[in-house]
Amino acid sequence: MKPTDYQGIYASESSMRIEFYYQTIRCRETIRGTPTKTRLQELARKREQINYEIDMGTFDYAAHFPNSARAFEFSNNKAAMRTVAEAVGIWFQRNRKNWAHSTIRGYNSKITTYILPLWGKLKLNEFKAALLKDWMSTVELSPKTINEVRALLLSIFQEQVQDEILDTNPISRTARMVRKKEEAQPFNTEEREKILAALPDNPARYFYQFAFWTGLRTGEQLGLTWQDVDFEKKRIYIRRSIVNGRDNGTKTESSSRTHQLHDEALSSLQKVYQTHPNPQPQQRCFLDPRTMAPWKNDSFPRDRYWRPALKAAQVKYRRPYNCRHTYASTMLTNGADPTWLARQMGHKDWGMIRMIYARWLGD
Repeated sequence: MKPTDYQGIYASESSMRIEFYYQTIRCRETIRGTPTKTRLQELARKREQINYEIDMGTFDYAAHFPNSARAFEFSNNKAAMRTVAEAVGIWFQRNRKNWAHSTIRGYNSKITTYILPLWGKLKLNEFKAALLKDWMSTVELSPKTINEVRALLLSIFQEQVQDEILDTNPISRTARMVRKKEEAQPFNTEEREKILAALPDNPARYFYQFAFWTGLRTGEQLGLTWQDVDFEKKRIYIRRSIVNGRDNGTKTESSSRTHQLHDEALSSLQKVYQTHPNPQPQQRCFLDPRTMAPWKNDSFPRDRYWRPALKAAQVKYRRPYNCRHTYASTMLTNGADPTWLARQMGHKDWGMIRMIYARWLGD
C-alpha cells in the first residue's frame, strides 16, 4: 500500500490500512473498501481518536477492531473474547498426543454430545458454576457419565487459568456426584463350572476358563501374544491391552506386569496353543473360533458365546468382567496374600483389593 495525505493511513485500489503504536508495538489494521476521500478522512479521524484513547489509558482494541487477531492479544478481558468451544479446541490439540486412541474417542463423544451443544457458544466469562450444577441435578445420566463430563470441563477450564485467561476455575466450585458403590458379584464355584460346561468345547471355552483363572482385564487377555507366554515357568507377561481393535498399551504403569499362572489357566492356554493355526511369537493367543482371526473387542465373544452360555446354564447374567472378580474372590478364599494378588491383577497396591474384596479377606 502507498502512503496517503493522512498520517498513518495507507491505501491500495481496494483497501486501506491504519497504523499506530500501542504498548510500543506497531499495529496495522486493514479495512476493505475503495479508498475514497471521505473514507480516508473518516479513517484519519479514527486514528486520532485511537491515539487520544491510548494517551488517556482508555483504549480498547477489541472495541475498534473486534475481528482483529490483535484484539485478543491486547484485551484486558480475554475471557470475554474466547468461547468455550475455542477453549475446548485449544485443550484438545495440546493434550491429545498423550492420550490413547480409546481415550480420544471417549473424550470426543462427551465433548460433541454434551459440552459443545450445551455451552460451546458461551464466552468463558459467561460460564458460571451454576450452569453446570443445574445440568448435573436435572440430566438423566448415570453419575459416572456426569462426573466424566465434569472432569473434562475441569481440565479444559484449568488450562485457561494456567494461560491467565481466567483468574479462577468455575468448575472447582462444583462437586462430583456421589456414586453408589457397586459390590463385586463374582460367580461361585457351581456357577463357574455350569458356564464353562455350557460353552462349546473350542477356544471360546478356553478363553473364559483362562479369564476365570487369571482375572485379566478383557483387553489384556485379547492382547496376549505367544511371545508373552512362558509355559516352562508358568507365567505370562502383560504388555498391552486391545481396545476397539487397537493396541493401547496397558491401563496403568502397574498394569504392565508378570502374572503367575494357576494350573487351570495354564491348562486352558496349552489347549489354545494346540488348536492355534499359527502359534508364532507375534501372533495373538485368542482367536475367533469361526474365523481364526483375532477378536477386536470383547463384544464378539460376549454376544456369541458368553450370553448364550449363561442362559443355557441358567445362571443370572453378569458381564464377563465378573470373571476378574471371581478370580480375586477365589484366590482370597483360598488364602492368597492380598499384596501378591494385587500384583497379579495389575493394581498399584493392595488398596483396591481391600476396598473391593473386603468380605473375602481373612481376619
